[in-house]
Amino acid sequence: MMATRAERGDRVQLGQHDDVDRGVYVYGIVGHREKLPDDLPSVGDGKEEVDLASYGKLSALVSEVQLARPLGTREDLLAHERVLDILAAEATVIPIRFGSVVRTREAVVDELLAPHQGHFVEMLAELDGLVQFTVRGRYANNAHLREIVSEEPEIRELRAALQGLPEDAGYAERLRLGELVNNAVVRKREVDTETLIGSLERSSAASASHAVAGEDDAMHVAFLVDREAVAQFERAVDDLGRQWDGRVDLRLIGPLAPYDFLPET
Repeated sequence: MMATRAERGDRVQLGQHDDVDRGVYVYGIVGHREKLPDDLPSVGDGKEEVDLASYGKLSALVSEVQLARPLGTREDLLAHERVLDILAAEATVIPIRFGSVVRTREAVVDELLAPHQGHFVEMLAELDGLVQFTVRGRYANNAHLREIVSEEPEIRELRAALQGLPEDAGYAERLRLGELVNNAVVRKREVDTETLIGSLERSSAASASHAVAGEDDAMHVAFLVDREAVAQFERAVDDLGRQWDGRVDLRLIGPLAPYDFLPET
């Protein structure tokens, strides 16, 4: 069973660091390995090397951090995600929550890997060979609003009736028009999101929709994709992008760590 990032909550509670100058930052967990890609970024001052703390079949991605410097800058978050996404391009990765720090490398083993070994091994097995891609869409040049006016007679009639009236006239009608347009935009986003998911379901293993905030935002959907099917998935996105040319601009982001698809075990 899959869970989105918002649904799953925290998987582990890492130990609290002592009152010392340095700690160990934990990015995520992979299957046991001996080597990492070169030139990985790191949180903090960016000068510390990302390394491995290993136990049995597991390896944690870690780096030292200065505890006197609070974590949480945009650069820290981007470095955290970048480490995970670089590894996700070639291996299955379990992301650990941003900002997780323990006392020492030994604590990574004793408090994280050893007591949760079976849990993490199961998660890695379920996600084996899978990677996340995210598709975001934005309506181009108010295309969705023009469609709504064309498709909704009540909106079209209210809009026509209000044209030419002073700003302080037709207050109730303007409120009604705003409500109708807002509801129609919500429905259109739902339909377009379903179309996106339907168009990509043959080349993906799972999907997770997210709410959008911007006025012109159309959709935000994460997909779990088998690495062997990535080319097929990308072609399907391109095909839909051509169908929606001038209507919805699609942006494909990935490969990413499977932030939205950690298994429930």
